[in-house]
Amino acid sequence: MSGQEGNAAAPADVVGRHRKLVARTALISGFTALSRVLGYGREALTAYLFGDKSAVYDAFVTAWRVPNLFRRLLGEGAVSTALQSSMTEADADHGDEAGRALMWESLRLAAWILLALTVVVMGGVALMPDLMPLTGWRWLGEDAAAMRDLTVQVTPYVIVICLAGLAGGALAVRGRFAAASAGPGLMNVIAIVTLVLVGLRFGWQGLSPADGEAGRERHLDMARWFSWGLLASGVAQLALLVPEMRAAKLFGPVRDLARYRSEAWNVLRTSLPLALGAAVYQVNVLVDSFMANNLLEVGGASTYYYANRIQQLPLALVATAATSAVFPAMKALAHQRSFGELRRLHEQTHLAIAFLALPASVGLFVLATPVTSVLLEHGEFSARGVERTADAIQMLCLALLPGGAVGLLSRAYFALGDFKTPVRVSIVALVLNVVLNFTFVVGFGLDTGGLALATALVSWLNVAMLTPGLARKLREGAGGEVPGLASFGSRAARMVACSGACGLAAWAAHRLATPALGETLGLFVAIACGIGTYIIAVQLAGCPEWVTVRDRIVARLRRSS
Repeated sequence: MSGQEGNAAAPADVVGRHRKLVARTALISGFTALSRVLGYGREALTAYLFGDKSAVYDAFVTAWRVPNLFRRLLGEGAVSTALQSSMTEADADHGDEAGRALMWESLRLAAWILLALTVVVMGGVALMPDLMPLTGWRWLGEDAAAMRDLTVQVTPYVIVICLAGLAGGALAVRGRFAAASAGPGLMNVIAIVTLVLVGLRFGWQGLSPADGEAGRERHLDMARWFSWGLLASGVAQLALLVPEMRAAKLFGPVRDLARYRSEAWNVLRTSLPLALGAAVYQVNVLVDSFMANNLLEVGGASTYYYANRIQQLPLALVATAATSAVFPAMKALAHQRSFGELRRLHEQTHLAIAFLALPASVGLFVLATPVTSVLLEHGEFSARGVERTADAIQMLCLALLPGGAVGLLSRAYFALGDFKTPVRVSIVALVLNVVLNFTFVVGFGLDTGGLALATALVSWLNVAMLTPGLARKLREGAGGEVPGLASFGSRAARMVACSGACGLAAWAAHRLATPALGETLGLFVAIACGIGTYIIAVQLAGCPEWVTVRDRIVARLRRSS
């Protein structure tokens, strides 16, 4: 930050801003839970309207992966992480005005880059041939024209949602998470309203073979309306951040903004290795979607997308929320070279994630079919669609815990200034994922479950490759051994045993309750029994994570009374 020498502003307390990590994680998790519930409502409506055998909706969900790739890569991923790191250092060394100036200059540069990227993507997709060169595969799926049309329409979403992600990252540095966490919920509300309007405008009936080209055109018009609604939701999410940005003093006068240009370019340069690492994972997701669209029967892309969406609830609710909450604190601790505290925070967060992710994984595995049926088997979504979606969910459950761990491990590397190691590991994971996809789908003839199994295996390999290197980097940074939590292994083992009891109780309750109560009530009874059993098990096992949660609940109730 040489361009800021002479700035007399007082350094900010970048660690003190992040003291209430448990409350912050709970806030993000609460908004995430609300968003996911609304998201399930959105997916239930799309399943009702489009069903599980629509080539147009296969094209839409694959097209939607494109802006989401760049959203995760730029808005919520590499550039946002680099901006948070640089803003933390600017605030700590030169005061809040320096961080504010860096944010605005970074947003300005990002806006121009995003605009250029959007134009390039839209032009490239419009000119893509229907068949992949050399192989002759239909890489744009069964309905290539719809794929091109819808990709061009949804790509501008990249601009507004990435700017919203960067602004949300800046708010996180200032210890504010509410508006950014509420954004996805607002998106889902707007999407649900749009889908209701689509149903009223085009009707709620599905396609039949007799509909022919007219039916295909109706589905394409419905998808276009849905795309416009999603674009509107991106603008709304950006607007939602403005009041909290004012409260965080991210609006205000900045002296000589141009002097921060080199620092803003440095943010973008720093983000390049992060972008490559994030791109590997997101390209992985995009490759899975394209392979589902090309190698599986019609509806494969849609059902695999629904499986991902259902699996994302526990992942986003627990792992993503916790990682987002603790990264600014990890970066601040690394900046102050408090490596012992950094390791303890990192390992405690892993255990906190596992405390909720393990029972969620086991419970969702045993209840995959009834969950899918209750959520999606309505309107045009058939029993075959339920089967394909549930198969993928069960395999994705095996990826839930390592998926969360990879995100936290990568952020720990980034906090320590190592942007290369996660990239190298991610590249290996991408290559292996493609190989396993072909092996399971083409070689063994598996359906959506084959793609999901490849994802799970690669996620565990990713954890195995990242974990030893992080311990080594902490030792090197501290100049000696950095002790971790002595009870880490025993605490994890108790959680595994309690999660097994949770899954067994949920399975048995569903088998007993469903014949008498029906599918929906039987599912709720099974979930309640699983949760109740887990609470009893962790209480008997004395899991520290449960003791912390229990004591906080009791203390809050006492204060309320």
